[in-house]
Amino acid sequence: MPDERNGEIDFVSAREQIEKAAEFAGSQELPQLSFEKGETRFAFSPRALDKSLVYDAVETIKTYIENIRVHTFESGFLVLQGMGDMFSPRAITGGTKYKFLNVGGTPRIEVSCRGNFIQEEIQVCTALFKLFHAGNGAQDPLSVLTELGAQVHKPEPGATGDPWGWIAGYEQTKVEVQESVVMPLKNAEMFRSVATLARGSDQGVMPRAILFEGPPGVGKTTMARIIAADTGIPLVYVPIENILSKYYGESSQNLSRIFDAAAQMNQVILFLDEIDSLAGSREEGLFEATRRVLSVLLRKIDGFDTRDGVLTLGATNRAQDLDHALLSRFDHTIRFPLPGREEIRAIFRNYARHLKSEELIDLGLTCEGMSGRNIRDICEYAERRHARLLLASGAPASPPPVSLYIEVARTRQTNS
Repeated sequence: MPDERNGEIDFVSAREQIEKAAEFAGSQELPQLSFEKGETRFAFSPRALDKSLVYDAVETIKTYIENIRVHTFESGFLVLQGMGDMFSPRAITGGTKYKFLNVGGTPRIEVSCRGNFIQEEIQVCTALFKLFHAGNGAQDPLSVLTELGAQVHKPEPGATGDPWGWIAGYEQTKVEVQESVVMPLKNAEMFRSVATLARGSDQGVMPRAILFEGPPGVGKTTMARIIAADTGIPLVYVPIENILSKYYGESSQNLSRIFDAAAQMNQVILFLDEIDSLAGSREEGLFEATRRVLSVLLRKIDGFDTRDGVLTLGATNRAQDLDHALLSRFDHTIRFPLPGREEIRAIFRNYARHLKSEELIDLGLTCEGMSGRNIRDICEYAERRHARLLLASGAPASPPPVSLYIEVARTRQTNS
């Protein structure tokens, strides 16, 4: 009986994880998983084993398994071996093997080890199965994005009126967004022609990555929706918590799959909120898993394996915590400050249209230092509270008085 490794997963639990992943991949055929004579073996037959997919498969294995070596490298017979603990005798004589076989024209992928799989090896099995099924067209990009927890919005230009009214004030920020993002997207040929005439090339003229920086609640996410609505380009909103995983290597793989699926769409805006949670500064020291996520993010934004049709929007309220290499990948950083008095009055005008100009001035002074989201919450709470008072007194419906907005705002300030 082989020595057990730390973190081994029992066979039944491993099978449940792998079969669940196969169902998500949309496959009618489940991979084979067996345990015989003390050895666990995972296997399936893809339609093809072309070089590009095998290269992607090797990169996938490396994402989860830190130490691997080439065991056999012949035509139609590639075997990689996981080394595990480099100082263990088993690192050379044993170790999990990852086989890519094409014997007699029948392609086959196998993963085998003595004893049970550990969690990272289960992740490799499921990732390989998804990779080769996605490569054979079993999953469309929308299915992949949905599986990974991303939200895809397909706006129809003009269907919702003027989207720029969704954010009150912020005129300078809107101008920056229009000039840096919207105009190039809506007038690509003009921007390419000018660049070609000026410097003989249109390379780099289209925005590839833009960073929105500012405190919470100032409209960064809403601005991403505005860009999508104005240009008619689908918006893929990626909540960071749906990328991060407790399993080693899976976070970087999730992020890579999101970029790859987005790249299959004709044109797309990929919005990564709270990007600082993915890519902190390496100067502060990173866990290996976080370093892998940052590496994927840098590579994908660089565009070496991503099409020009993917525009990445990152949002953060802690730009100072971002890795310097990542910051350099963004074409432009657009600042979203807390609203000033004029913006505060404009925001209140959106949510409390019945108030007079002089009342808005009082509110602007009272709510200085608050975000747009804070102001919206104040207005909504004031409406609910006023409705309850009306019901209690039996009075007819009426809008809240300015005194109630001010009272709610001051209470929020005291409690914050």
